[in-house]
Amino acid sequence: MRKLWLCAGTAAACVTASAVAEPIDPAALLVKAAEASRTTNYQGVVIYRGDELFEVLRVQHRFKDDSERERMISLTGEPRQLLRIDNRLICILPKGHMMSVERPTLKGFLSQLTIERIQQLKQWYDFRDEGQGRIAGRPCNGVTIAPKDAFRYGYEVWTDQESRLPLKISLTGPRGQVLEQVMFTEVSYPDSIPDEAFETEVDPRKFNLITRNLPKLDAVAPLDEHDKPQVKLEKLPPGFRIISHDDRPLPDGSGQVEHLMLSDGLSSVSVFSEVQQHEEKVFSGVSHIGPVQAYGRMVGSLHITIVGEVPAQTIRMIGDGLRLPIPGIETQAGSSVTPVLPRVPAKN
Repeated sequence: MRKLWLCAGTAAACVTASAVAEPIDPAALLVKAAEASRTTNYQGVVIYRGDELFEVLRVQHRFKDDSERERMISLTGEPRQLLRIDNRLICILPKGHMMSVERPTLKGFLSQLTIERIQQLKQWYDFRDEGQGRIAGRPCNGVTIAPKDAFRYGYEVWTDQESRLPLKISLTGPRGQVLEQVMFTEVSYPDSIPDEAFETEVDPRKFNLITRNLPKLDAVAPLDEHDKPQVKLEKLPPGFRIISHDDRPLPDGSGQVEHLMLSDGLSSVSVFSEVQQHEEKVFSGVSHIGPVQAYGRMVGSLHITIVGEVPAQTIRMIGDGLRLPIPGIETQAGSSVTPVLPRVPAKN
């Protein structure tokens, strides 16, 4: 009986110790997680789940000589690879398949967090300690990033207690529902990873290579007289600003499309503008696939497509506030062109 009481007392002490565990500073934890995601050598298996989509990927990441390399290989569906060298992303896809690489992965944005940026983000988000959990067999600490308004989604981040590497990241909706999630099921931390792990031979007859430079959140697009966008953004959701501006060739080689990326420091939206001669063939209205919202409209002779992992009202505010900045082209001097657009049924 004495042994039973001792065991019960020990168990109670463990429960009490767990219950009164020292709370975590969410901001400090996220900064450590950002640094760990950049400077830690790791490899493992990751699952991605989104709207009607489930993928399993093998990932390897190395930090050496102040340079990052990361390779992700899909283990399900058609063969696909993502190779990242510092800020350069290379997608290797089967012929005839296109993948959007206009935005970084969730980890890509979170990995750029600093104390200064988190202080700025506190205008738009609350940061909360979610306690302890277990991911991929490793004890973790969780942090919730909750939006203060309806213009952005939330995040839930779980980091390895030892390495501080984010092992689970969820994009959450207004009711806390999971919209998109990336999670390790296996993870290890090798001392070194050889160069060969990041080398691949691609048969150009079977695969396409799509290369993009990922934007940095502290960069602001130059907007001098020689580098102004084709459209003017008259109204943006609170906190959003242009962080990159460039021209991209169209897939068929017929011309170029202008690309603006907007961000509040965490969430991002892409705005594409291209000259369009046949208005009846363009996408107009609103639609979505999972958490990704899209909005298309004509502004003068430009077809505008806005895409982002943000709520629909964010996309609409940006799209409805677009106008042509060049005098004489607008339908009314100083006013925006806002045609009545048919709605595109959202994907259920």
